[in-house]
Amino acid sequence: MLLFTDTQPRDSKVEQENSANKKLSQHTSINLNWLRERFNHLRIGQKISYGYALAIGIAIFGTGAGLKVGDCFRKQALIQVNVAQQQQQLLQNLQNNIFEARSHAARLPSVLGNTVWLQYEHDRFVQKINEAKSLISEIQLFAIKNPDRVAIKEKTLQSRLQRYAIVIDYYAQLTKLQLKEAEVWDLQANSIESIQLQILRNKSGEEAIVLDQLAENLTQQIAEIEVLKLQGAEALEDAEDLRNRIILGSMVISALIAMLLADKTSRAIAQPLETVTSVAQQVAHESNFNLRVPVTTADEIGVLATSFNQLIQRVSDYTQELKQTQSQLIQTEKMSSLGQMVAGIAHEINNPVNFIGGNIDHANTYIQDLADLVTLYQEYYPNPPDAIQDCIEHIELEFLREDLPKTLGSMKMGADRIREIVVSMRNFSRLDDGKMKPANIQEGIDSTLVILNHRLKQGIQVIKKYGNLPLIECSGSQLNQVFMNVIGNAIDALEEVKKADKEFSPTIWICTEVTADNAVTVKIRDNGPGIAPASATQIFDPFFTTKSIGKGTGLGLAISYQIVAQHQGKIEMDSQIGQGTEFAITLPVAASFS
Repeated sequence: MLLFTDTQPRDSKVEQENSANKKLSQHTSINLNWLRERFNHLRIGQKISYGYALAIGIAIFGTGAGLKVGDCFRKQALIQVNVAQQQQQLLQNLQNNIFEARSHAARLPSVLGNTVWLQYEHDRFVQKINEAKSLISEIQLFAIKNPDRVAIKEKTLQSRLQRYAIVIDYYAQLTKLQLKEAEVWDLQANSIESIQLQILRNKSGEEAIVLDQLAENLTQQIAEIEVLKLQGAEALEDAEDLRNRIILGSMVISALIAMLLADKTSRAIAQPLETVTSVAQQVAHESNFNLRVPVTTADEIGVLATSFNQLIQRVSDYTQELKQTQSQLIQTEKMSSLGQMVAGIAHEINNPVNFIGGNIDHANTYIQDLADLVTLYQEYYPNPPDAIQDCIEHIELEFLREDLPKTLGSMKMGADRIREIVVSMRNFSRLDDGKMKPANIQEGIDSTLVILNHRLKQGIQVIKKYGNLPLIECSGSQLNQVFMNVIGNAIDALEEVKKADKEFSPTIWICTEVTADNAVTVKIRDNGPGIAPASATQIFDPFFTTKSIGKGTGLGLAISYQIVAQHQGKIEMDSQIGQGTEFAITLPVAASFS
């Protein structure tokens, strides 16, 4: 329990530190991404301008910072030098005054008896003592104003100065007292020598030694201040050197940044251009219009890449349209040639069929008349000669009487069927030169079913549910081509299922109706295998087919889609796997005819 209690706070602290480091890393990453994104959105001119501005700004900032920092240190060094110089000057003056006061006091015994010189030396002594006291006060005030810049601690200096003042004052009072006791101003000639000896003995005593020690202390302090002064001079030189180094460093940094920005800018310009060039060459060599130039920036290079991608897309669209137009022209030409051939064949067949159909009725009448005549002969001549009887038995006259009308009826039925096929062929291949004319699209559907009847007879049931449709403005032959493609694809799908499942009942439902928005809808549905969703999205693309190799060109539905679009209509596909496929063709009614 003690171990758990000790480690838990430590683990919690480590987790907090890791969490803080993670947040800091995420924040830094976000800032870098933001900067990179902002940089990518700049124009090339802005990148270059900002780069030069940054380099020059760093140089200017570095120079200014160097001057500022150098001036700051230089100012402090100058202040230190000036303070040391002032302090040295004050202590030097104090020392000089003490020496001069000591000198004047030492000359007093030698001028005893000479009132003028004695007065002069006395006055000079008093003057120097007063000046020393004044300098001590000035030094004390200076130490108070500059407590951090004096050679020794301010308190120590104040203590020394107070002691110096006491020593100087004591020495001055002692000297005055000696002169007063000796009555040097009214001194007799015979006592001058003894007084001189007495004054000299006093001047060389303990007081003089203390005063000499004071002078030596001042000498030491002056030496310390000289060191401080030299340090200030060195600091001044260091400040100048620091300023120069900062300025030089800022210049070097700005030059390096300028080089990096120049390299970055050149790469930002050159690399996308190389990519554009590479993609352009690849598109030109491979004709692969799915290639795109990556757009990584929003500058002129990004605009160029975007424009180039748009150009590739336009060329791809134009190429696709050209292929579709070419395919449609080929298909249209084929259908036109086929239509002309079918129309010619139908015309050539129509005349003989009409001739046959028109003469069958006459032939039936003539044959019936001959049969009646034979019957009449048999009534009046019931016992014909043996030769006639043998011929009757040989040709089976009774069978001919019964079968010949049936044969003529079959011929009549066949001629009518041929006539229907010819009519359907003429309707399907009507040569309207693509002109929009009123047409009954249900007749076009029926004609298409007649053309495909040879395939439908293989067991495919067609259930028609026609509505009451008006005539619509359309190109009949083109719409017949659409119906042919859709119904033909349904038959292909149903035949594939029929091969695999003999009990399958293939069925095609064809429904026509008028919608609420005055349009005609034709729905063609089958119960085939259906179309996979992945293929459903490409079902109207040119050259795309779900049939096996060799069974489809992939152009039927693409051309049908274009034909319906030219009629301002739409064709839609709905398919479910295993349930079948339905195509819904919606066409507007441009004009109604009764």
